[in-house]
Parts: sequence; structure tokens; C-alpha cells
Amino acid sequence: MSGDSDEVAHLEGLIGYRLRRAHAAVSRRFVSRFADLDVRPTQLGVLNVVAASPAIRPSRLGELLGIKRTNVGPLLDGLVRRGLLRREPSSDDRRSQSLFITPAGAALLAELRRREVEHEAAIAALLRPSERARLLVLLARVEAAARAGEAGEGEPGEEAA
Repeated sequence: MSGDSDEVAHLEGLIGYRLRRAHAAVSRRFVSRFADLDVRPTQLGVLNVVAASPAIRPSRLGELLGIKRTNVGPLLDGLVRRGLLRREPSSDDRRSQSLFITPAGAALLAELRRREVEHEAAIAALLRPSERARLLVLLARVEAAARAGEAGEGEPGEEAA
């Protein structure tokens, strides 16, 4: 898009529109870079968090990643079926579960992280390091403002599993 078109000029001035377009482009690149490993961005996030926080509870994982409670179980079921995660009864509350990454999950995560570095470099290729850092700060502020406006509206922006 050139930005010169009358049909989209208004849209190009909207944060939500630009975020949606950027997200779509980044998602397409992610899918092409990770397709052979059959991993979606949410699954990568889950593996990263569980690896960094052994024994994390599914509810806490969902909170950290912004995943709806109803989507956490099916997402984890898939990763457990693939042998990437395992569930164990929590040591302090047997009614609750704790999550752990398996050796297969850790091996996959190592490859995912390698590709993630390449992916991140590709999508930020036109940004100077200071611009990238500023963009991350600005995106966090946009997210905070949007979440503040959600009060009582549920969580419509959360990514489905």
C-alpha cells in the first residue's frame, strides 16, 4: 500500500488498522518460517514460559500470555499429546496441575528460539535498535490503553488457541 490511495488514506491513520496489517504480515512470515515444525505463535509462547517457570499452573500461564481460560486446556492438551509438555499434580494442591517441559519440548524450543531470532531480525530489519526498543514501549502503552478500555467487556483481544 502506498498510502496515497483515497480509499485507504483514512484507514492508514488508524492505530488499530495499522496494527492489524502489521500483525497479519508478521503472522504470515511466522507461519512460513515455522510451518515445518507445526508450531503457532501461542504454542511458542507456552513453551517459552513453561521452560522458564517449571511447575507453573495452567491458570497462571494463561494470565501471563493473555490466553482465555477456555482455550488453555485444549492448547495444553495438544502440546502434551505431542510429548512437548507434561502435567503433574501440584505439590501443594493435588486438585491443581503443574506444567513441565519435556526433553522433546526443550529440544524443539532450542530450534524455535534459533528461528525466532532470525524471524525477529527479519521483521525489524528496517528499524534501528533504538526504534525497535521505542516501538516495543509504544506497543505496550497502546495495549495498556486498550485493556483499560475493556473494563467489563471480557477479553476480546486474547489470542485463541
